[in-house]
Amino acid sequence: MSMTPEDPPRRTRRQFLKGAAVLAGAAGLVGGAGMVGAGAFDSSRGTPNRSATAPPAESDAWLDLLAENTASGGPGKDGIPAIDKPRFVTAREMSGLEPDDPVFGLVHKGQARAYPQMVLVWHEIVNDRIGGEPISVTYCPLTGSAFGVEGEAGGKALTFGTTGQLVNSNLLMYDRQTDSEWPQIAGMAIKGRLRGQRLRTRQLVWSTWSRWRAAYPNTRVLSTKTGHVRQYGSDPYGSYTPPSGYYADDDVLFPVLGRDKRLKPKEVVLGVRAGGSTAAVVKEVMRKRRKVEFTLGGSSLAAVWDDKLATARVLVPGSDKVADFFDVMWFAWYAFYPDTKVIQ
Repeated sequence: MSMTPEDPPRRTRRQFLKGAAVLAGAAGLVGGAGMVGAGAFDSSRGTPNRSATAPPAESDAWLDLLAENTASGGPGKDGIPAIDKPRFVTAREMSGLEPDDPVFGLVHKGQARAYPQMVLVWHEIVNDRIGGEPISVTYCPLTGSAFGVEGEAGGKALTFGTTGQLVNSNLLMYDRQTDSEWPQIAGMAIKGRLRGQRLRTRQLVWSTWSRWRAAYPNTRVLSTKTGHVRQYGSDPYGSYTPPSGYYADDDVLFPVLGRDKRLKPKEVVLGVRAGGSTAAVVKEVMRKRRKVEFTLGGSSLAAVWDDKLATARVLVPGSDKVADFFDVMWFAWYAFYPDTKVIQ
């Protein structure tokens, strides 16, 4: 099940984080949306083609496959430092955020919080507590995936750091209680004492600062006073407003276990999991369709567009229950879940 990454080397994340664009001589990296490892699954002709090297998601073989195919992202362990003592300010006190800047919003226990992408891009993890409950907010800029996670070991809440490694170009976290390793998108430990254990996910709202602030004027905002010296307000990967750099091209910088050309590599989808099955709802399509009902893993679900926040959510019809979903770039979702259905 091992994967042999293709050469040539191209760019490393360390170089991005220094604000540069190109670095030669970094072994084991791939460039371009079409690069996959030898023996990986491939549906480059536009339809899924699951191979023997793509075991069922969440199986032991799947965990083994992911564990065998990690790649260095450049910085070492904790080289991208998590925020462990987050400070929050009011919307009025927050400076440096432009109206169209992306924020990841969360409402929990009656409290609204905004985590600016311009801060998370430098840290990727915020180990937070809301209403007395621990929640770790995670964001991987390489795969455009952001959501909260909760887990425990021996009755104690887990907190997370960055390993410096990637799986399918996605953030590989470790928990500080057992040193088990967790790909963010998979949400399951692939190495360590907690191997096979799943994290509980907490959905974030990917919106803009002006829209979130209008919807939640009493929101608290993650401050740039993190205890670290970073160029907050500048994104080492490019820009979302307007799209540029890494976010605007089709390049995938690190090895992935599969590819699929039904969508552009960085098309934003809502990755949905339910009953052992997965689906990818094309987010931009939701802006026009407004609401799409579908069945996944035996559950009835509905993707709904939210005009106020200019985003989409996946809900259980007839209830306030939110499904297990998050925004993510198509290439990364497919690399983890090649059996996924596409809804557009």
